[in-house]
Amino acid sequence: MSSSNMIDTLVADLEPVRPRRPWFEALLLAGFALAELAVMLMIGRTRHDLTSAMHGAMFWWKMASCLAVALAGGAAMLAALDPVGPMRARWRWVIGAAAVALLAGATLAGIAAIPDPVMVRLDVREGLICIRNSLLLGLPVALVILWLARRAAPTRPRATATAAGIAATGWGAFVFAWSCPHADPLYVVVWYGGAVLVGALLARLLLPRLLRW
Repeated sequence: MSSSNMIDTLVADLEPVRPRRPWFEALLLAGFALAELAVMLMIGRTRHDLTSAMHGAMFWWKMASCLAVALAGGAAMLAALDPVGPMRARWRWVIGAAAVALLAGATLAGIAAIPDPVMVRLDVREGLICIRNSLLLGLPVALVILWLARRAAPTRPRATATAAGIAATGWGAFVFAWSCPHADPLYVVVWYGGAVLVGALLARLLLPRLLRW
């Protein structure tokens, strides 16, 4: 068989591939995430003292930290879907957002100077519930991310999966934060940060095989 005939045979079943539209993917992911948040708020999944809590700086720090981590992880994940995208540059945003959140938390913890013992402030039982709910509420976003990734061509499956885990769990933590009564920076850094870490590790272990193309 001649080389031209072999090439014709190899490409005979190929079909035109629609080019990716990163902005459309970002809007789709954001729209789905906001829809999940809207549903949670509409069914009344908020803390009973939400109105008064919104007057506190630590409440907004908690919300902003979770949102920043979710957005940074989402940006890194979308960049990883491009086989020639600047993945490393996007990871700097993830690391930077996490560092800023942790430093802000440490500062607020010092300002608050809550006299309670550490284990009382951490409230292990509630903290484990926080991790569980953040992971569960991140699953819908994780499924959308997986669908987007399967339509793309990620060449770094582990890095892509890790960024997906950060984005999904960060968003799950943000959604759960509306119903969580805790705003102690120590509690937030340990349990919300732990939820994102667990989500990233689980995604790194479980998702790479599903991202292959």
